[in-house]
Amino acid sequence: MKKLKRIAVRLLSLTAALLLLPMAASAAGEIDLNRPVALTIQCSYGEEALTGITFQIYLVSTADKTGELTPTDAFDDYREELDIRGRNDDAWAAIAQKLEREILSGSLSQLQPTDSAETDGSGAAVFPSGAESLTPGLYLVMGTRTEKDGYVYTTAPFMALLPEQDMENNVWNYAVKANSKPQQNPLTADFQVIKIWEDACHVSQRPASITVQLVCDGQLYGQPVTLPCDGKWEYTWHALDVNHDWTVKESPVEGYKTPEIQRRGNTFRIINACNRAGASDEQENLPQTGQPWWPVPVLAAAGLLLIVLGLIRRKGAGNEEK
Repeated sequence: MKKLKRIAVRLLSLTAALLLLPMAASAAGEIDLNRPVALTIQCSYGEEALTGITFQIYLVSTADKTGELTPTDAFDDYREELDIRGRNDDAWAAIAQKLEREILSGSLSQLQPTDSAETDGSGAAVFPSGAESLTPGLYLVMGTRTEKDGYVYTTAPFMALLPEQDMENNVWNYAVKANSKPQQNPLTADFQVIKIWEDACHVSQRPASITVQLVCDGQLYGQPVTLPCDGKWEYTWHALDVNHDWTVKESPVEGYKTPEIQRRGNTFRIINACNRAGASDEQENLPQTGQPWWPVPVLAAAGLLLIVLGLIRRKGAGNEEK
């Protein structure tokens, strides 16, 4: 029995020490805000480098020395959506697409980019492009399209954190490299819209139909489409010129929030979430930007240490009784 107690004490002590290691590592990994940050975007399709593509970057949030992010004034209305903790790649892609739409034809249409650069002969665009340095923080990256050999190449917007954390080595990488992963499409293509309802609480109150309008370069295009079409909540436009910026908009739907529009290739997903009484918030309760996480390992380690001390005292009391 005594041997088992000694083993338990040692294991708990080791566990407590290991829990405290991330704190020390985090303290050693603070960002040097005086050190220059840089971003290199590589744009290639297969083995072929794509030249002449202009990338623009927008400073969305500034970073402090601990890596906490604070939205800039221009993006303050998107503070909750820009909480980086807990986000997966799909969520960040959706946020980048939303901000791109706002810059191209929405509330941020007058916003000027922080910097811009064009891909060179190797398909690389390097930031900063001039003498001005970049501010550490979170950036939205947007690229133009280019035509080559009967195809058009487009790049999806994405988010880049400067500097980014190397989790394996627990250091900050101040010279970030990113691949834009362009898509290749013929000069004309079919575009599809799919309607998605998030209204499990009030399915019976869903409208019988909705109206969707195609938008080209910020202007209404063609006639509105009524969904469902042929019994399906989806529709396809054929042979659209891919040299234009296409999106869709939906007429307001009573009882539902402002729709979220996501784009994956040539497919638009219009997501409507119910806002009637009793509707549950399906969004994860993610911690807000700036919320301190350091107490978690401290409290866990303190609890284990108290257990260890309790076992030691019990062991000492047992020896005194003998």
